Amino acid sequence: MPVTFSQIAAKTAKVKLVIKGDEDNADITINLVYYPNKFTQELLARAQAGEVTDKEYFPTLIKSWDIIDDTVDPPVMFPIERIDEFGIPFMQQLAKALGEDMRPNLQAPQMNGNK
Repeated sequence: MPVTFSQIAAKTAKVKLVIKGDEDNADITINLVYYPNKFTQELLARAQAGEVTDKEYFPTLIKSWDIIDDTVDPPVMFPIERIDEFGIPFMQQLAKALGEDMRPNLQAPQMNGNK
């Protein structure tokens, strides 16, 4: 049976992001569902060139997460489009978790001593 481009792009993956706590706060685990096939060469190039903001980048990749906006009643999923309200360290951890999940076996090339 043929497969469509939309079916491939709609494939999702799950990842857990653990943010380490400190002496006053416990670790926090965030569950994410994202679209690995939306991380394209074009998106990567634009991100590396500084042509795409976090506010555009993350909502392209993330379908959902279990971060709750408790400033509204009833509480709802915190809109991913408001990601710029989070600090840079959080967004760096998020990018790292997504990248590691997409390429779990990425290792540096090993030198064998031959020239």
